[in-house]
Amino acid sequence: MLEAEGVIVKIGQEGVFVETSRASACGSCSSKSGCGTSTLSQILGSKPATFKVLDPIGAALGERVVIGMEEAALLKSSLLAYLVPLVFLMAGAILGGWLAPANLKDAYALGGVVVGLVLGFVVLKWINASAGTQRQFQPVILRRAFSQNFVTFTGGREG
Repeated sequence: MLEAEGVIVKIGQEGVFVETSRASACGSCSSKSGCGTSTLSQILGSKPATFKVLDPIGAALGERVVIGMEEAALLKSSLLAYLVPLVFLMAGAILGGWLAPANLKDAYALGGVVVGLVLGFVVLKWINASAGTQRQFQPVILRRAFSQNFVTFTGGREG
C-alpha cells in the first residue's frame, strides 16, 4: 500500500478532503544536479494537492492523518490515463488516413489524430467518473499521524 501524510482541510456533505504536500525524491538522489526531474520540480514548486478520501476512523478537521491507496489500483489508473488517449489517437490517425483521398492522406490523418485524442480524453473522463465511485480506486485514511518528537520523562530522580 502506498501511503502519504496529510491534514484534513474540509469535511462536508461530499466527503473528507485531505491536503498533502508533494515531496520529491530528488533530495536523496546522487544525480540531482544533472536531472531534468529535479529542475522541473524546482521550477513548478511543490504546491499541495487535495484529495477526497474515505474516512473509516472518523478523523476531525485539522487532524494530521496517513492516507493510503493500493498499488494495483494506482497502476491500473496510470495505465488507463496513458493508454486510452494514445489508443484513440492512433486509431484516429489510422482511420483518417484510411478514409482520405490519395492526395490528402496526411491532412486527414492529422485531423484524425486531433479528433481521436479529444475523443480519448472524453472516454477517459467517463471512465474516471465511473471508477471514482469504486472503493478500490479511492484513497482511504489509514490512521492518525503522530509526531515522532515526543519527550519522555522517567520516574527516577537524579541526586
